[in-house]
Amino acid sequence: PYFIYRADRRPFGFAGVSETWLGPNGEEVDTVAIVTAPASPDLAVLHHRVPVTIAPDAFEEWLDCSSDSAEGVMAMLHGPDEGEFAWHEISTRVNHVANDDAQLVLPITDEQRAAEAPKPKRAAARKAAGGGDEGQGSLF
Repeated sequence: PYFIYRADRRPFGFAGVSETWLGPNGEEVDTVAIVTAPASPDLAVLHHRVPVTIAPDAFEEWLDCSSDSAEGVMAMLHGPDEGEFAWHEISTRVNHVANDDAQLVLPITDEQRAAEAPKPKRAAARKAAGGGDEGQGSLF
């Protein structure tokens, strides 16, 4: 996992859209989506698409729902510019909801990386030690 942030450390928002519509049984259904765009070359090393981000000085314009026209906001719908964001690798501890501390966004150390590396499975370790099953299969 990676901690991704604006290089200038300024806050930002994601370009999200939402809609409430009536389902087939008359129930209200709330839906949301994050708008994405192709990644800039520097972010493409992490993923080929990225969320469209909105700068704080454009929040009001993005959130203004007084017009039904999309023309006014279309200029905002592009991915971050190259160099706009920075990132660093973080601990896999972030993948567990029980972990909720400031350490989660710190760069991972070599010691943490080694401790979090996947451990070899028993069968692979046994086979490597010469205790294979000669192709007979094993339940253990």
